[in-house]
Amino acid sequence: MGKTITTIAALCLALLCGCEKAVFEESAATDGKTATEGKNIINEDTAQIDYLTVAEAQAANIGEVICVKGYIVASCTRSMANADFMEPFDGSTAIILADTPVDLDDFIFFNDDLLFPVCLTDYKDVRAALNLTDNPSLWNRQIFITGVKSSYMRLPGLKKILRYQLAD
Repeated sequence: MGKTITTIAALCLALLCGCEKAVFEESAATDGKTATEGKNIINEDTAQIDYLTVAEAQAANIGEVICVKGYIVASCTRSMANADFMEPFDGSTAIILADTPVDLDDFIFFNDDLLFPVCLTDYKDVRAALNLTDNPSLWNRQIFITGVKSSYMRLPGLKKILRYQLAD
């Protein structure tokens, strides 16, 4: 019981202090499955937040709230074996981030050490906005994204997306 209370207290502290002045406005949705209102959940200047690279995010502790910057290089569903690095994208439940965009002229399959899967199933508005199946123009776009570091698809990844912003 004491360990559970300590864990909950640590998670609350991480949410309050994890990525500077994070302010989240809950949506009035009745299904409880939307993160917040609006397509881009944050509007603050991303330069004010100390974002981790994909390589740095992989080394973060599981359960920690982290802010990651990377490029959306693939879509995925169920496992990394199903990752699509080029159109047509088939799978709307996850996106894969990397520190560099994919270059089709010199395409080399990424190894798992360079990839960071992001679960899109926790909030339907995030899934609708970020999946490559419905939004192929997001491929190779830089994104700034905050969520809970988790083990996902047998790799270090991100779940429970709290906020995101696409680079201009």
